[in-house]
Amino acid sequence: MRSIPHITIACGSIWAGSRLLGNHRNGPAPANDSRRADSVTDARSTALRQIDYRLVALGSLLPDLVDRAQRAGFRVRRSSPDQHFLGHTLLLNVPLLLAGICLLRRHGDGRLLSLSAAAMTHLLVDPVIRSPETLLWPLFGLEFPAARGLSPRLTALTQIGAASALVMAILSLQRRNRLGEFISSGRL
Repeated sequence: MRSIPHITIACGSIWAGSRLLGNHRNGPAPANDSRRADSVTDARSTALRQIDYRLVALGSLLPDLVDRAQRAGFRVRRSSPDQHFLGHTLLLNVPLLLAGICLLRRHGDGRLLSLSAAAMTHLLVDPVIRSPETLLWPLFGLEFPAARGLSPRLTALTQIGAASALVMAILSLQRRNRLGEFISSGRL
C-alpha cells in the first residue's frame, strides 16, 4: 500500500473537481423543474464547501483496507501484498459512489460521496486499471490475477513527489493560519 501518493492524488483530484463543479453550479436550470434544480444546486454547493478531506484521505485508502480485511478474514496466505481483491473492483466501488450521489442529492450530505469518489481515484492510479479481470470482477471469471506494480524506482519517485506536494500543502495551510482548522474540520 502506497498511502501518500493515493492520499495526495485523491485530495488533489477532489479539490480540483470541486472547484470545477463550483464554477458551474449556477448554470441554467431546467424550465420544467426549477424548484428541484435549485434544491439540488443548493445541496451541491453546500457539499462542495464542506468537503472533509480527512474522509477523502480515508476513501483513498479504502480499496487497500477492504482487501487487507478480506485477506485477513479469509486467511489468504498465498497471495502477494500487491494482490487485489474485492476492494479494487467496480462491483464494490460503483454502488458506493452511487449511494454517495444519492445521499448528496436527497439530504445535501456529501460525506459518503467524498469517501467513495476518493476510492475511485485509487482505482484510477493503481495497477488494477491495467487489469480488467480484477476491475470488472466477476465478469471475466472468479480468479483475481496477480497485480503488476510499478518499478521500485518509479515507486520511489511517486512517493517523493506525493510527499513534496503534501509538505507544500501543509506549509501553505500553516502560512495562512488554517492548519488547526483543517485538522479539526477537514476543510481547506
